[in-house]
Amino acid sequence: MRQLYILVLWAVLGCLPGILLATHIVGGEITYKCLGGQTYQVTLTVYRDCYNGRPAFDDPAVVGAYKNSTDSLFRKLELAYDEQTNDTLPIVLDNPCLVGPPDVCVHKATYTGTVTLPYRPDGYTLVYQRCCRNRLIRNIPDPLNTGISFMADISGEALLACNTSATFVNWPPVAICVHQPVDFDHRASDQDGDSLAYRLCTPLDGPDSLNAIPDPPLPPPYPELEWINPPYSLTNILGGQPLSIDPATGFMTGVPNTVGNFVVGVCVDEYRDGNYLSTSRRDFQYNVADCGQPTASFFVPQTVCDTLTVRFANQSRFATFFRWYFNWPQQLNQTSVDYSPVHTYPDTGTYRIALVAEPNTPCADTFIYALNLTLTEGTLEAVADPEEINRGESSQLTAQWENAVSYSWSPPVFLDDTSVPDPVASPRETTAYTVTATLDNGCSRRASVEVRVLPPVCGPPFIFLPTAFSPNGDGENDILKLESNITVEVYWAVYNRWGEKVFEADSLDDYWDGYYKGVEQPAETYGYYLRARCADGQEMFGKGNITLLR
Repeated sequence: MRQLYILVLWAVLGCLPGILLATHIVGGEITYKCLGGQTYQVTLTVYRDCYNGRPAFDDPAVVGAYKNSTDSLFRKLELAYDEQTNDTLPIVLDNPCLVGPPDVCVHKATYTGTVTLPYRPDGYTLVYQRCCRNRLIRNIPDPLNTGISFMADISGEALLACNTSATFVNWPPVAICVHQPVDFDHRASDQDGDSLAYRLCTPLDGPDSLNAIPDPPLPPPYPELEWINPPYSLTNILGGQPLSIDPATGFMTGVPNTVGNFVVGVCVDEYRDGNYLSTSRRDFQYNVADCGQPTASFFVPQTVCDTLTVRFANQSRFATFFRWYFNWPQQLNQTSVDYSPVHTYPDTGTYRIALVAEPNTPCADTFIYALNLTLTEGTLEAVADPEEINRGESSQLTAQWENAVSYSWSPPVFLDDTSVPDPVASPRETTAYTVTATLDNGCSRRASVEVRVLPPVCGPPFIFLPTAFSPNGDGENDILKLESNITVEVYWAVYNRWGEKVFEADSLDDYWDGYYKGVEQPAETYGYYLRARCADGQEMFGKGNITLLR
């Protein structure tokens, strides 16, 4: 719920004039240089995500100089933004065969200004604050509502010595690769020749989205970020083989095992004659990506049937340039540089196809595959015997191909077996059946046959009235009843020898039990009349004799 609240608040405040929440900070640092006479040049470097963030760099950037021990503001510095310092950092990978992620972009801006800092035994703290961090960060909770504090600490000894802080020489790479070693030199330079000690440190928290641009920055102390623990902590910032840094050289090593964005902090402590002078903090973000090496791969069926023209589907990764060999290594002149080519072979046979990704480079990768081209002789053939049936009858289907190893008929309804070459079909309406035969060379054959079901005749045998019955109570043929499943209207009547109507019915549910007006009728021959109308509109008229047996 807190995350949902922050997202809604971010959307609302982002629409208000004059209120902009930064969702883009990916790192930075603040340093100082003594110019003499208690005058110091302050340098602030800020890095932002140029794809996923808003708004642009602050102009001006506000830095606060706080008195240590009292935490009171000594001076506010407004450092002007110089567009000339806006630069896009290149993606540089140590391994030339790795391909950098296309969706990573970082802009850099540098601010400078001067401030006079009279000597104080407790020194000063320089700080720049902003909200918020990049929303894609994985190792801290709620990064969209988590700010930054770039801080430089100047001790009283540093003021007396007119010290210049240590300055990191190189900014870490914009992107690193998952499962690849992190080998980076976080070495700092110090113009005073002081001793430097390096360590991993937890980046500092800052203002939240409710106070995105504090002016002036908030006073110290500045709490450290909270890690999502487990699995992350200062001793396991990225996962995988944990990051570590040489305290004497600043050389960082480790192997990440998770793709994503991660906050990292590096501190360098400065000493002179064993006395602490200052700390320079670096707050940055590692974008761990699946860089990948060029991998050649393509898809084509192992056996291609009944055609000499083959279409190849390129499935290579992390590669741009390709070279195909369609009959490797016999005919090296049969090549193509298309991404997914089409090639026509002169004849059937087995061919080896080779695909080289990034040819003529140290990163080249080759994929070789054997292809069998075959043409299958013989007719497509299936028959039905008979081809026409009445509803309720069956037809014998038959398919036969030489070298067939399996059959499959469809649709399966009204078939006694779909996997044999000769199933029996009993459809209730005209149906086209398709059979697919798989041959021993991997190819398949298909044929269709239709079984036509004739519409029922509006008459016998689809309308049936028995010619005799025996209403003697023995349970067999005790009633006379009209049978049909195709009629929508019926009428039938029975007459004795004198022409007297002894029974009549207008429903298939009606029947004669041999009685008339409650009197059992004698065993003799009776006449009947029948009229019926069928569902298709046809009509039937009939008459004949019925024998009553006792």
